[in-house]
Amino acid sequence: MGRGPPRPGGPWARVLLAASVLGSCLQPAPAQSTRPPGTIVLSPPSPVVGGGVSLAPRDPPQNVLSCNWFRSETEVPSRRILTYYPSAPSNTSIGLAHTGRETGGPGCALHIAGVTLSDTGTYSLVMEAPGNRVLAAVLLRVWASVLGSCLQPAPVQSTRPPGTIVLSPPSPAVGGGVSLAPRDPPQNVLSCAWFRSATTDETRRILTYYPSAPSDPITGPAHTGRETGGPGCALHIAGVTLSDTGTYSLLMEAPGNRVLTAVLLRVWEMLPRPTVMPNQTLVPENRTFSLTCNSSPSADTRLWLRDGEPLGPSRRLVLSPDNRTLTVLNVTRGDAGAYQCEVGNAVSSNRSEPSPVTVTYGPDSARIDPPGPILLPLGSPLTLTCVADSVPAPSYRWALNGTDTGQTGSSFTLTLTTSAQQGTYECQAHNSGTNLTAWASVAVRVPGPDSRCRIEPPQAKAAPVLVYENLPPTACAGGAAPPRSPRDPGPTYETLQPRQPDVYEELK
Repeated sequence: MGRGPPRPGGPWARVLLAASVLGSCLQPAPAQSTRPPGTIVLSPPSPVVGGGVSLAPRDPPQNVLSCNWFRSETEVPSRRILTYYPSAPSNTSIGLAHTGRETGGPGCALHIAGVTLSDTGTYSLVMEAPGNRVLAAVLLRVWASVLGSCLQPAPVQSTRPPGTIVLSPPSPAVGGGVSLAPRDPPQNVLSCAWFRSATTDETRRILTYYPSAPSDPITGPAHTGRETGGPGCALHIAGVTLSDTGTYSLLMEAPGNRVLTAVLLRVWEMLPRPTVMPNQTLVPENRTFSLTCNSSPSADTRLWLRDGEPLGPSRRLVLSPDNRTLTVLNVTRGDAGAYQCEVGNAVSSNRSEPSPVTVTYGPDSARIDPPGPILLPLGSPLTLTCVADSVPAPSYRWALNGTDTGQTGSSFTLTLTTSAQQGTYECQAHNSGTNLTAWASVAVRVPGPDSRCRIEPPQAKAAPVLVYENLPPTACAGGAAPPRSPRDPGPTYETLQPRQPDVYEELK
């Protein structure tokens, strides 16, 4: 076809090897009838470049609150693809590793459309459920079509993620340093040109480093004075700032070879404390309130907590796609508490000051202590206490027999000095926040004057016993009376003297 033979070891070597076997070329191993060990299943098991693939956990836990997918073996925040909420699928939150081709689905599944060879790698899933947290991982291998019939697997790196430039550390923080180095530079590199762009734009060139003469790098227009070249075509940046975030490209020149590769560098900051707005909330029961977490743009994750416990989305708790706003619907008394948001990135995390939420309600009812009826003699002190469950605390008024006493406060105290103070005492508890009022009453009685010394039990009283005694006449008063023996305990009968008045006395 007019072209010379491919260079040994060049990029087409594997293609020619596959073409040489034609009908006997290797195909991906067929899927087994029983699933292999692991908790994530691929469908199809051998995805091809340009097709789609679904990654789904085999046996997800019950009542999953969130499904967090990562393009790494563990839950690295900077490699998060998305977080899918089964109870609110429209509130999917995307991460830094999202390419625009990934979507979440029922059963905590991850769907990737138009897969490429660079999608090959390890994917992990963290499933959060009440009292349960499950981590699972799977190796996704994307196959490339060769000569329209044979499939060749994409190379899989055992440890390093896809890409040709490695960052060290992988998540540099503001003020620290970072090195960018090609993973497999070609042999006998003559020059390494670094650019602060995705292309070899000369106006964005940082420096050109010559491995054979390392002391003579040539700086470019984008050099800040903090960049140096190193062995292996590495670029070292000292004292990185947020403005250093961006795409860096490297052009390596070798005899008969020219390689261009690029990498995205993201610089992270130590996150300042976020704030929650409003910083305090007063909301009536059964209404709705929203809180917003204001944080640095460098925050990669946001988590909401109430009284120190994490909150997940539910039918009444709704999170915005970026978790920045929390909305609580149909507020109940149990929703009251101290709310906080916690933000994190690859190098730090921080939590806001508590934002108190108070739910106003009641009073549903009221009562008076002690309960009645109350029976007290005159001169006794009387203290009544009105109790009503209400937020905010209610105001109180007291009435006696329907007449306002002018007394306020939850307690009412007086001394019973007159029977006019007896009757029905009523307390009124009013919540100005909810405009609800509750009443309670108690009966107070004062015994009459004829029962001052003794209060008879509530039973039928016997008729008073009358004792009749005749006083002796004055004519018999003279002379000493002969001594008499002691009075016989039996009844005594004395003769009534004529024309003398009788005296009756009632014993009390």
